[in-house]
Amino acid sequence: MKVGRIIILTSILALSIVSTSFAHPGRLDSNGGHNCSAASVKKGLCTGYHYHNGSGGSSSSGSSGSSSSSNSSSKPASAPPKEVVPAGQLKVTIPAYKVYVNNQQVFSNTSKYPVFEYKDITYFPMTYNFTQALGLETNWDDEVGFSIRKTSNKAGKLSFDSGVPTDKLYAKMPDFNIFVNDDWLDNGNEEYPILVLNDVTYFPMTWNFAVEEFGLTTKLENNAFYISK
Repeated sequence: MKVGRIIILTSILALSIVSTSFAHPGRLDSNGGHNCSAASVKKGLCTGYHYHNGSGGSSSSGSSGSSSSSNSSSKPASAPPKEVVPAGQLKVTIPAYKVYVNNQQVFSNTSKYPVFEYKDITYFPMTYNFTQALGLETNWDDEVGFSIRKTSNKAGKLSFDSGVPTDKLYAKMPDFNIFVNDDWLDNGNEEYPILVLNDVTYFPMTWNFAVEEFGLTTKLENNAFYISK
């Protein structure tokens, strides 16, 4: 008999919970909800506008409006703006590979005059430090222009001009004459022209310039570029 009473009491309790949950359906509008009646509010069955049977996905008109507004105003993330290279300038980049001068590594990210790459060619700044390390001689004349020539000098240790290169590196064509081993260079017709960055003349370390003109040795292996005197 006790078992029977337990079953009966459990059934009554379950029916009571179900009836309480749906004791205030009232009339539903086209959205599947309605305002809570004063009697239901007093009984603690509901508050304000609400839905039945899962309609609307929200228990109040305020949250529903906020959700729909948020969804309608959401926009896909816009693509980053395309970089515009200034007129008359060329985009150059810091090499992704390592660079060595006389087996000494060059750290372009901490140099005022970084080694850069243009059209897949490594460019070196013809500063005093680099020309001494490569055994080259340079000269500047306001009327003649820039001249560079190979020498029999021994290679010196490379010193660096410390600094931080700008995030966007833009080089330009020189507006002065260039002489290589005393011969005038038609730079405008060069496939890999001499460039200027931060008021410093840069030479491409192609086979023609590095090996044939300057008498240097170059190699590219294991994702690294090597040049030596």
